[in-house]
Amino acid sequence: MIIKILGILILLLILIICLIEVGFFRYAIYRYGVKVPDDEHMYTGSWKKFEKTIRDGTAWVNKQNPEQVSITSKDGLQLKGYLIRAKNPKRTVLCVHGFRGNGCNDFGAICSFYYEEDCNLLIIDQRAHGASEGKYITFGIKERYDIEQWILFLNDKLGSELPIILDGVSMGAATVLMVSGLELPSNVRGIIADCGYTSPREIYKHVAKEYYHLPAFPLIPIFGLLCRGIAGFNMGEMNTKEALEKNTRPVLFVHGESDRFVPSYMSKENYTVCKADRYIETVPGAGHGQSYLVQTEHCQEKIKEFFERCSRAV
Repeated sequence: MIIKILGILILLLILIICLIEVGFFRYAIYRYGVKVPDDEHMYTGSWKKFEKTIRDGTAWVNKQNPEQVSITSKDGLQLKGYLIRAKNPKRTVLCVHGFRGNGCNDFGAICSFYYEEDCNLLIIDQRAHGASEGKYITFGIKERYDIEQWILFLNDKLGSELPIILDGVSMGAATVLMVSGLELPSNVRGIIADCGYTSPREIYKHVAKEYYHLPAFPLIPIFGLLCRGIAGFNMGEMNTKEALEKNTRPVLFVHGESDRFVPSYMSKENYTVCKADRYIETVPGAGHGQSYLVQTEHCQEKIKEFFERCSRAV
């Protein structure tokens, strides 16, 4: 009788674990079928005080009437982007948004600053986001090849003489850091990584523990099997540290010290392993993706300095 009860309890535990994994998998990997209005998830808690700044930034982007552009990914997806041309461009900034984000919300506040610094702007919709095709989010694993394709697109459209700076936020930051390990055109001069994580596995482990108080085992192994079997990617295929050991371009790491979603120690770890010229700015009181909003003028000065360093690093 005891053995039978234990068997039932074990089966129930396995069922609960499977249900948890399916829930995590759907949230983390599948794109939303219906777009969630930004008011429902952006302007609450610590984001409320930045609502006007973000809305004004989004309005500025829309007012520029950006050119809608597209590429085809290596696995056949149509990916969309929005190009704003500066009057006298010195460089192009390729803006890569974060998990469940979009370019206007993640970069709207900084776009006018970049434009005033004579930067073209390419604001993309990552795969499985916005107007881009794709069913699965892969945490930078497949997205890094999408960025490689966008770089080739920019060189075809604007010429390969114009410098390119990759700028990513959150998952976008991890993506551009992973891109740094690829063989890229020489006009890709630098990378800005705002609150990027170290690997898909580590961020999944952190979120499970921090927000849901769940252990890494057996959740991560099961999640990894689902990623491979359903979404067609391996969580361990690439991480930012491995890429940064190959990187030769200057990197500016930025991270809010109050970030709970992606803890700031991850940027510090990325900074430590980076073999190229690297710089790091941590912002007190800034939550996830809020560094520029909390210390705007300071971040602007550091970005200007970084642009100069990238110019000298030719």
